[in-house]
Amino acid sequence: MKFAVINDLHAHFDPGSKATGYLEANRRAEWMLGQFEKGGSMTDVDFVILAGDMIHGENLPTITTEMKAFKERLDRLVLPYYPVCGNHEIQQAEGNADYEQPYRDAFGDDRFDYVIPADPVEIVVLNNAGTFHVTKERREERYLALKRLLATRPKVPKILVCHIPLVCVRDHDVLEESFGFISYRCLDRELLDLVEAPDSPVKLVISGHLHLTGMTERKGIKHLSTAGTASFPHDYALLEITNDDIQIEVCNLPEYLHEPASNIHGPPRYPEGYTDEAHFSHQTYLCGAAAERSFKIPLK
Repeated sequence: MKFAVINDLHAHFDPGSKATGYLEANRRAEWMLGQFEKGGSMTDVDFVILAGDMIHGENLPTITTEMKAFKERLDRLVLPYYPVCGNHEIQQAEGNADYEQPYRDAFGDDRFDYVIPADPVEIVVLNNAGTFHVTKERREERYLALKRLLATRPKVPKILVCHIPLVCVRDHDVLEESFGFISYRCLDRELLDLVEAPDSPVKLVISGHLHLTGMTERKGIKHLSTAGTASFPHDYALLEITNDDIQIEVCNLPEYLHEPASNIHGPPRYPEGYTDEAHFSHQTYLCGAAAERSFKIPLK
């Protein structure tokens, strides 16, 4: 079993869209999606997961038209694809029927919290796009959804995919400052409690949202966040699953597509690029060390 995870494309394919977005985001999104079309370089994967912020979307009218245009673009892919709701798909209005409707229209009512069969593992998709910008009722619904999905076939190892990371993949205080938004990690701690329970089947959590690539391990569970294509350093992930292990490789878009000015953790957004204790250079802070970009997780 082999699949790709792409995220944070921030595409605005609707010709009438007035969204500003990220510099040349559409160009990189077109290249990325083109790899899964006829003649593309990655048509050998079994499927692709779109881990949130597929569109840029700035308000409900823009979200509606951009989502429709993006779905039409996806229909050119020659392999199955599975969406994950990101904050830009719903403008963080998780649980709001009006804001969720364009996503439902594009992908169906069953593509917020669901399972992707990928023997010998299961991939659990969870909508946490609003992080703590949600009602008490929606927060409870999300918790119960994850509890139910993890309890299904509990002996089968799980990969959890959600748009917003459950843990910090950089030093907490530095990441909070460099990201600049309160959603630098999911603040609903009860989700992490489920993932880290003693009998939890979760081996790996994959997310995006941060616009940097990093991996950290906590209580034996690896957490990977990939930068996505909109922001420099423009990364995606390839995963191969055997009966023995999960092999993860983070890949970089071709250099001719790179746009350093799209970096949100350094210039031009900030005077200097951020670093932390484990990442002494800004490049490593953005891209992760070698061990964060290529690693294995044993299944036995």
